[in-house]
Amino acid sequence: MTVSNPVSEGLSGAAGCPSTTAPITDQSCLCLECARKGRSCCQEHEIYVTWGDCRRIFKYLQRKDFFEYRKCANGAYADQHDDPIWQQHIFRPDGSRRVLKQTANGDCILLTPSGCRLPLEVRPLICRLYPHLYSAEGIDRQWDLECPATRSSAPAVIETGIAGVAQNEAAQWHQLLYDEVLWEGLIDESWIDL
Repeated sequence: MTVSNPVSEGLSGAAGCPSTTAPITDQSCLCLECARKGRSCCQEHEIYVTWGDCRRIFKYLQRKDFFEYRKCANGAYADQHDDPIWQQHIFRPDGSRRVLKQTANGDCILLTPSGCRLPLEVRPLICRLYPHLYSAEGIDRQWDLECPATRSSAPAVIETGIAGVAQNEAAQWHQLLYDEVLWEGLIDESWIDL
């Protein structure tokens, strides 16, 4: 799916989103901003989902076919020596982990021409936290520079929270993510009722 055409045409102020020159202060506009600038985090990235994510997404979509188990295509992602909790809990013995399915061209199956089809409170915790960099120890004071919005937004916007995500909200999502990661080893998948 090419997201640049429908998104880039006439979007200045569309659906309440700022023009391309205004700072991004609304989470719903982040995907649109990224699509204006090219490939986004929703494309060609494997997005891990916790069982909590799966339950929230299932409740919203009323379908179960949005995730699969897959080994890391990017070897660097599998190397989580700086975050042993992540390494110990999300990978299965065969090296695979639960991720959102992708289309043939590598886009997340939940990506639409106008961004993610899920509302913010339903999106995987990984997606909500992006572009924050983090480990089990906490959230870094840096951003993932692969995110197009971090390269185009003013430092003050980034400092106060890109896309309207305040630091305290990101901290709550971070805590929930690691709580759910720790549940991975405690949950028998046959008990999961989606």
